[in-house]
Amino acid sequence: MLTLALLRFQLPESAGEWPMFIMGLPLLVLFSISIPDCATKKWEKWYVVSFISSILWIGVLCHIMVEFAVGIACICKIEPIIMGILVLAVGTSVPDAIGSMIAARNGEADMAIANAVGSNVFDVLLGLGFPWFLAIIIRKLDFYPVAKDGIELAVLILFVTVLLFVAVLAFNKWQMNTNVGKGLFSLYVLYVVFTILTA
Repeated sequence: MLTLALLRFQLPESAGEWPMFIMGLPLLVLFSISIPDCATKKWEKWYVVSFISSILWIGVLCHIMVEFAVGIACICKIEPIIMGILVLAVGTSVPDAIGSMIAARNGEADMAIANAVGSNVFDVLLGLGFPWFLAIIIRKLDFYPVAKDGIELAVLILFVTVLLFVAVLAFNKWQMNTNVGKGLFSLYVLYVVFTILTA
C-alpha cells in the first residue's frame, strides 16, 4: 500500500514531463496530506472528508487564480472581460472539459454533452446566484447592484451558442463526430476573436 502511495511522487519516465511534475510537486504533497485517498482500504470510509477537502482546495485555488488574473490584467492594462473569457473561463472549465473528453472518448456522447451543459447551468445559477444571495444577507441589503459592462451581449451570445450547438447536432443527425468537433471549435475561435475585437 505504501508503495502505491509513493508511486505518485516518482519522476515521469519522459524527461519532457519533469518540469511540470517538479512545479506541481508542492501541490501534490499538500493534496496528499490534506485529502484522504479513498481508493485505499485505510481511507475508504473517509469519502465525505475527501469530498469536502477537495471542494475547499478548488475554492482556494480558484481564488488565487482570480487574484492573479486581476493583477495581470491591471499590470498589462487588459480589459476584465478578456481576462474572464481567455483565462478564468478556460482555467475553471478545464476539469469539465477533461471529464467531457473522457466521456466522449468512451462513446458516451450524451454524458459529455450533459456535463458541458450542466456545468454552465451550475455556474450561472449557483455560481453567480449564491454569492449574490450571501452578499445581500450578510450586508443586509435590499438588492445588490451589478455592473452591466456589456452583460446583455454576453447573455445573448450564450443563448445563440446554445442554439448553434443544437443546430449543429441536428444538422449532423444527432451524431458526434470529427466534423461536429471542428465546427464547435471553429465557433469558439470566432467567439474569442469577436470578444477581443469588441472589448
